[in-house]
This record gives sequence, C-alpha cells and structure tokens, in this order.
Amino acid sequence: MPNEIEGQPTAPRSLATFEIEARVLRDIEWRPPRESREPVISRRDALGLLPQFYLETAASRIPVGIWDKILAYLQGEPETLGIAEKVCKGWYPISHRLKQPGLKICGSTEAVYLYAHHIQTTPRPRRVLQFLYLEGSSAKQGSRAGNRRSLAHVGTFAAMFAGGLLPRLSSLRIGNGEWTLGGIGQSVFLHFSSFHSITHLALYYITLPSISVLLRVVCAFDRLEQLDISHMRLLDTRVPLASRRWAPSPSLKQLYFWDLNWPNEVHRLDPYGTLETSSGSETVLFLSNAVSCSDLNQLLHYAGKALREFRIYPLEPLSCVNPHSIQRLHVPDVDLSRNSGLRALWIGISGYSMPPALLERAETYDVIQRMISSTCPTVLEEITIEMRPNPSAASPLIMSHVLLALRRAVSPPDHPLTLEKYTSMKSVALQVSTDETSKRQIEVDWANLAPIWFPSLYSRGIIR
Repeated sequence: MPNEIEGQPTAPRSLATFEIEARVLRDIEWRPPRESREPVISRRDALGLLPQFYLETAASRIPVGIWDKILAYLQGEPETLGIAEKVCKGWYPISHRLKQPGLKICGSTEAVYLYAHHIQTTPRPRRVLQFLYLEGSSAKQGSRAGNRRSLAHVGTFAAMFAGGLLPRLSSLRIGNGEWTLGGIGQSVFLHFSSFHSITHLALYYITLPSISVLLRVVCAFDRLEQLDISHMRLLDTRVPLASRRWAPSPSLKQLYFWDLNWPNEVHRLDPYGTLETSSGSETVLFLSNAVSCSDLNQLLHYAGKALREFRIYPLEPLSCVNPHSIQRLHVPDVDLSRNSGLRALWIGISGYSMPPALLERAETYDVIQRMISSTCPTVLEEITIEMRPNPSAASPLIMSHVLLALRRAVSPPDHPLTLEKYTSMKSVALQVSTDETSKRQIEVDWANLAPIWFPSLYSRGIIR
C-alpha cells in the first residue's frame, strides 16, 4: 500500500537509495539561492529532507526531477505550495524556493510583450510578481556601451501594465541604459502614476536627460517609500526653476545615494550615504541639490541632519602625491558637524592606488582624526575603518598610525573625558586585509595598544 503519512509515493527499500539521494542533492545543494536572504541548504541537511520510500507504486518510479517540474506549475499558488511543504519532506526545498517573491527581468520591448501576454492569461490572484527589473543592456554594469543602450521599453512597459495589472509589484528597478526623450514619450509619467503598489524604486547605471526627468519619475509613484540611486549621469544638470512645485509621495523618507553625477573631485572619494527625511518633499529637495554639487562638503551641507550612514575613501586625493615630498600633505577635510543625525561612519583606506611611503606617514591619517572629531558624539553608534594595503607593501606601522588617529579623535590624551561623550557608541571596528606575517604583528600591536588607549571601549567589547 502507498504510505500516505509522508505524502510521497512509496517505493521498496531495494530501490537504489544512493541514486535517489544523488538526484535530490543535485537539485537542492547546487542550485544557487534565488534571493540573497534564501539559505543555502547543506549536504547534511539535504539528506534529512529526502523523500521516504517504503513500497513501490507507479508514481514512486517517477524521477525526483519530474516532481520538481510538477511542483513548478504551482509557482503562482503560494497557499498550495505551503501545503506541499508539509506533505512531504522531499518537497519542502522545492516548494519553499517556489514560494519566494517573484522576480522578472525585461531587457527589451519583445520581453515586455511576451510578459504582458503571460500576465493577461494569468488569473489575477496568481499574479504574484513583486520585483521587476527593466534593463537596457545585458553588458557589464558600468560599461560605456551599457549606458548607451536604450531604455525605450520602459515606456512600453508602463503603458501595457498601467492600471494595476501587477497588483503585488512593490519594487521597480531601472538601469543599465540611457533614457532618451525621443525614445520614451511624456505619457510614461502618467502611466507610472497608476502603479500604486510600488514602494521601492531603484535607478542604477542610468543616463537621464535632465534633473527634471529624474524628479518626474520619482514623483510619479504616489506611495513610494524608498529610493535607491547609484551611478547616475545627467545630460543636462541645470536645476529646475524654483517656481516648479514637486509633489512626491509623502512616505518617501529613505534615500540611498551613490555617485550622483558628481565631478571628479567628489567621485574619487566614492561617497555613499543613507538619508532618513521627515517627508517626501525634503527628500526631493536634497536630490535636486545633490546632483549638482561641486564639492563634498556642499553635499554634506545639503544632507544635513537627515544623513544616517556615510561611507568614504578620504585618502584617495593622495594617490597623485609625490611620496618623497617634504611638504605637508594636504587632504580636503570632511566636515560632518552639520550631520547631527549620523549613526554609522565607514572609512575606507585602499593602498592599491597610493604610494606605500605615504601610508607609513602618521600625518596621512590626520584627516580621519578630524572627520571623526566633527561627528555628533551623542548620536554616533558605529565607526568602521577598513584597511586594504597593497600586500607587497603592507606594514604593521599602518595599523599603529590608524589607531593613533582614532585615539586622537575619540579619546585625546589632553582631554581624556572626551570618550565619555560617545554615549550611543555600540561598535568601533578596524578591519585589515593583509598577509599572515603582517597579520601576526598587527595582532600583537592591537593587543598591546587597544587596552591602553581605549580601556573603556575595550573592556565593554565595543572596539574590535
């Protein structure tokens, strides 16, 4: 008789168990996760999820791979897949993967047409797509060829899917291409305004005609909550007239920005930031100013107290400095005094583009000291300094200099009580990439210096 406890067709014990295990492991272990948050199942765990076979039936002789395809037909029915997870251990990994939020990538007008036909033949309750990527290029991200590829199918998509055809679509990503005025009609903004389910918009490696087009895209989605923009280029950087009024989503209070059409002086510092504003209007105001900034401190001024996380490579301007010069090093200051809401600061030090001799000079790190000192000590929660010196020129001396700069910033010898002001501090981390020889010396220096220079942080396990 079939064994219905496990819910799986049964088979005799004489069946080649090893072959069955191999099939399941091939489908489970080596399939890459569809989403970053989906766990990878190990071989040991997968063995415990094998179907249990006891008696032979006609269905039990069906290869495991066929069951995979059968369950795939239920991808649009998460409730049924949830039942399948409980019915059979062997079906759990397949059913769980198929239940993950839908993802669709459209890289051409033809792809949009094909997907529109599919949606029109799919009952509305089974339209579970949540993430959609509209890409203008399949080339490597960031390449010039990719940015010249057309995004004309963005307009096609907006027109064909307007009116709530994708009721669960919450995240839209547009990138790897160029938005041209002739290729995308003005009606695209009206069509976008009917996508009421979208709360997250990402624009990446994209070329836009002007700031006005950027703001019109952002303001088209009336329930937008989060905006991500990275590696954006603008053909026209003129700021719209002050009399122009923008009406963004009132819920748009999160902005992640990176490389917003900045000049080389800002671009080489590679700044990345996260903003939490009080309203969508405040977010749009920052965005309209940020894309036309001429220097970093101007950008930080516009960010103000809304800046929550900030990442930067402050020593990159030294990459062109003569390492044997006796003149005092000049590195532009990074003033964070206006950013009183900053909670996390990440500082990168890369030795690949910098002469090793400069990394071994103590004054090189003065800019790090001044930057940390300019933060609001009662709000700052995390400081992370990541050092990636060139392996061929790595030196434990670099670690000592960085520690000294950190000490002068948070606990200067002449003001020992300064450290007590950092009431919200939760983590101070130094991350060093180096070879084994330098690693051992750095660990010795760390063990000797950290407890003495940062006794309070060290005893509480905050600095590591």
